[in-house]
Amino acid sequence: MNLSNKYGKWAIVTGASSGIGKEFAFYLAREKMNLILISRRNKNELAKQLKEQYGTEIISLDLDLSIPENLEIIKEEIEERDIGILINNAGFSKVGNFVKNDINTYMEMINLNCTAPVYLTHITLEKMLNKKRGAIIFLGSLLAYQPAPYMSVYSATKSFDLTFGLSLYSELKKQGIDILVINPGSTKTEFHQIAGSSGGFFQRRADDVVRTAMKSLGKKPTAVDGIINKILVTGGRIIPVKLSLAITEKIARLIYVKN
Repeated sequence: MNLSNKYGKWAIVTGASSGIGKEFAFYLAREKMNLILISRRNKNELAKQLKEQYGTEIISLDLDLSIPENLEIIKEEIEERDIGILINNAGFSKVGNFVKNDINTYMEMINLNCTAPVYLTHITLEKMLNKKRGAIIFLGSLLAYQPAPYMSVYSATKSFDLTFGLSLYSELKKQGIDILVINPGSTKTEFHQIAGSSGGFFQRRADDVVRTAMKSLGKKPTAVDGIINKILVTGGRIIPVKLSLAITEKIARLIYVKN
């Protein structure tokens, strides 16, 4: 059974213009799902490619989801559609000393990384629960498990996404809704360029993250992408917090502050 038959005909992908979001779009198009692609940047070329290659119907919305008023546009767009999957992928970070970055950047980050997923999850769940089927994927991060000096607000938003997703998993698991929080480590996308970091070591590819997510969907509430990343998460849980923070601070200073 393909995803369209299992969950519904339409999928929403936020942050769809590049990176992990773009890879999710290709994966879902191969599964014969129609797509609502949402990001700030124009996606006409991507939409054209997906339609020609897979014959899928595409709706492309050029919206900045860090602006709360834009979320109402999405609600109107999905009103009459059979939404089967929501991919809460859009997000960004900003590295550096907390007080040296603009407070407005942090507020935009919180809106995009936290407020938008809550809103979109609420309006899509209303539709999914009526038919007792659907799936929602949240893009978390390794930093959801580990406070990150010089990325303090970002790591806090990812902890929010992880806690939110796991709570919904437990709440909805008997109602036909699959919830997953996928937690990648450093991934080869433009994310690091926007954040102002080098990306560090052991970078995975965006398609690796998507494959891990789709293999885990419906089987577990959360997944960490990549063996090394799983080791890092496990290690962070068993060593004392003060030591963990000291190690993280040194790594973050090397990767983020120097760049």
